Amino acid sequence: MSVGNATQAIDFDRRDLTLVLGENLDLGGDGSRNGTGKTTIINALSYALYGQALTNIRRDNLINKTNAKSMLVSLEFGINGRDYRIERGRKPNVLNFYVNNEEQAAEDDSQGDSRETQDAIESTLGMSHDMFRHVLALNTYTEPFLSLKANDQRAIIEQLLGITLLSERAERIKELNRATKDAISQEEMRIRAVQEANVRIEEQITSLEKRRDLWIRKQADDIERFTDAVSALEHIDIEVEVQAHRDLDAYHLRKK
Repeated sequence: MSVGNATQAIDFDRRDLTLVLGENLDLGGDGSRNGTGKTTIINALSYALYGQALTNIRRDNLINKTNAKSMLVSLEFGINGRDYRIERGRKPNVLNFYVNNEEQAAEDDSQGDSRETQDAIESTLGMSHDMFRHVLALNTYTEPFLSLKANDQRAIIEQLLGITLLSERAERIKELNRATKDAISQEEMRIRAVQEANVRIEEQITSLEKRRDLWIRKQADDIERFTDAVSALEHIDIEVEVQAHRDLDAYHLRKK
């Protein structure tokens, strides 16, 4: 927004109060004024953490009009002894999340605004954007808590008490149970298919065994029959048979 090409850095790692005053040097520097970038600081924090400002301003309108590109916000913080860094920008779109200087890879990297990476960031913070706006970044742009609808108030209170986290975990468990049931159903279908295939194979094996037994019996019968025929032929006197045929021919000639 009001930040130009020169990198601006702000250190909040202090125990005392940090007071930000805006001095418009372009108008003579005569004291604090609006439009000097004070709100930009908290908007930058909101954008770095959640990818959106405190107001409903379009993300492309966060880019400095003079630069019209290369907007980048970097935020470093620590939780429970671990160091984190978020780099988020527009034109080009960028979203990088580092834990102890190691970049966290994400499968979904659509337009540099990875849902998977964003989920990891919010899980690390333990705070949604609504909770950030109403509890941490108190401002005149956000509707006061007491003016919210009862359901919206309850949602923020549940987040504060950790109830939302429990509900989310319960929902994830339900999804896991559904996925497990689906996997079991698919496995049961696969087992039934294998069993049915095995039954068909067993029937084919039984049929082939019957055909084999029939073929073996027929082969044995044929061998026995051929053996008897050969044995019978071996006992035939060829000379006698030839003479019998000659006598038969002579008999037929005499009859004529």
